[in-house]
Amino acid sequence: MPRQYKRGYRQDRPRNADGTFAYCEELDQRQKDMIVELLTNGGHKTKACETLDIPRSTLYKWFDDEKFMKAYKQACERLYQDGLSEALRTMLKLMRCEDSRTALKAAEDIVKLNGYLDTKVDVTQNPSEIVITLADSES
Repeated sequence: MPRQYKRGYRQDRPRNADGTFAYCEELDQRQKDMIVELLTNGGHKTKACETLDIPRSTLYKWFDDEKFMKAYKQACERLYQDGLSEALRTMLKLMRCEDSRTALKAAEDIVKLNGYLDTKVDVTQNPSEIVITLADSES
């Protein structure tokens, strides 16, 4: 069920001498709710607008608003950081796995993530010697 917002919520906002809405430093509650909804539904704008009963045209105006975009990007970055740290913890657990192929693949992914690995490690073979070329080493 869409969240209900009071009609005429903008009338509560301060106005300039010419009658236009004054610049507000903080996001209003609808904008905050939209950021949360976009993050939880994977960024689907139409679905977020339908869920919150906010016109898509309003959302696109907000995307042109510098303060909204700054808040949205910060929220995305926090979400990314949280996800990245969880992924690294999982990969570190996999490196300690008894299955050598799984451990090798996890190690490869960690090294690639940090930009050190230049080539793909073939974990389908079981060679007696594994050669890993680092990206900054000379051939």
